Amino acid sequence: MKKNKFLLFALFLIVFSACSDDYVERDFTNAVSEEQLAAIANSSPEAALSIAAGVEGGNNFFLNDFNTAGNGNIHDDFGHMAVNLGTDLMSNDMVQVLSHWFVNYYNYTARNENSIRTDMVWKFYYKVIYNMNDALKLVPSTVIAPELKHIRGRLLAVRGYAYFQLIRIYGNGDLGIPIYTTTEALGERQPTADVKALILADFEEAYSLLEGYSRDAKTAVDKNVAAGFLARYHLEYGNYSQAATYAQAARSGYSPMSSSDLADGFNKIGNAEWMWGADINTATSTVYASFFSQIGSLNPGYAGLLNVYKSADRRIFDNISATDARKDWFVDAGNPYGLPKYANIKFIDDTDFEGDYVFMRAAEMYLIEAEAKALGGDEAGAKQVLLQLISTRDSGYALSSNTGAALLSEIRFHRKLELWGEGFAYFDMKRWNVELNRNYTGTNHASYGLFNYPAGSPKFVFQIPISEVNANISLGVQNPFE
Repeated sequence: MKKNKFLLFALFLIVFSACSDDYVERDFTNAVSEEQLAAIANSSPEAALSIAAGVEGGNNFFLNDFNTAGNGNIHDDFGHMAVNLGTDLMSNDMVQVLSHWFVNYYNYTARNENSIRTDMVWKFYYKVIYNMNDALKLVPSTVIAPELKHIRGRLLAVRGYAYFQLIRIYGNGDLGIPIYTTTEALGERQPTADVKALILADFEEAYSLLEGYSRDAKTAVDKNVAAGFLARYHLEYGNYSQAATYAQAARSGYSPMSSSDLADGFNKIGNAEWMWGADINTATSTVYASFFSQIGSLNPGYAGLLNVYKSADRRIFDNISATDARKDWFVDAGNPYGLPKYANIKFIDDTDFEGDYVFMRAAEMYLIEAEAKALGGDEAGAKQVLLQLISTRDSGYALSSNTGAALLSEIRFHRKLELWGEGFAYFDMKRWNVELNRNYTGTNHASYGLFNYPAGSPKFVFQIPISEVNANISLGVQNPFE
């Protein structure tokens, strides 16, 4: 037993100290067989529990891996939340009022193959995948102990989500991305259908394996979060019945936050509506190179100190009901803060660069369920779900009388408003097949982002970074720039 504990811990140290960027040359073969690894793990499940420590939180493998691409002191390179903010700035819904960090997303140059931003996005999510794969070798599908099944489920969920992000950013029609698992390294771009199948398999296995898992903190993926991943997946790919079912399962045990909690600054993982997030502390804070530094108008950081404000598109603000508490997320003219009109105060860090990050919350699941039911023909059900959420935000909201396209438009407006700044706007723009339209009469968009692209434009797809093109001789076709 003692020997097995030592071996498993040694394997753990090897896995989680490996962060090589030389992805093409990585060895994806197992040093020992799956049966041997399973025997080791099952003989000492208590030692294997150490694998789970920090899989999703408390380390740099997913939450806030600063300088992912190794391009130096780049303060818009801090992992998943950087991608969330960057892609939001590529949508219609967010304005960057001053050219500074993240302007390359706003002006659409981040997607260029020579940009260090696409380099960061690609390397970050593949680094997550490689670390999950290395850990998955220690907890193969043949493990028996429930603790090990839970660990495997968490690893699969995170790997699946990294692939989900990558395919939506880099996938170009039927042309997908390379696939790396514990048993194969397919460096050539694989069909999108194959990537989707891998993601779905990861999510479904994770959902099954996480049955009975009780997590210690919201930094860990549990069955509710896995259900949330499945809801996102099925909404993305038009499986509306499954999307609604999994969204309802995901929000089980969670309720919409109160109207007063909507003003908590979105920096507290203890918020009862949050399902999954990062608990940022002195050890994990990346200070100025962080989400709140870049988006928080009222706290120290680039936004607050240098006036690099992130504002709402005026079409969102101007259409918020006067009785909706979410209107207070954005300032009007003559506000006491001296901020430009439409600047956000949704995100406020009232700590010393230790504001927590939200990755998933129940409101999103209500909105997925409502949209999926509307698209699936259950308009009455969609209206009821929407009422359950919006009535907690807007004291004047009543059951919608809209039908058809008008109902869908209402649901999508609330999604744009509710999830503003949380990393959904760019993906939704692509999923809804709508145009980028910033140059309109009365626009509040900045001059360096004042352009329009038609629905389905190739501009909405990132190019694969030139570092990968040069290193991976089997990669294949690059995405077009124009």
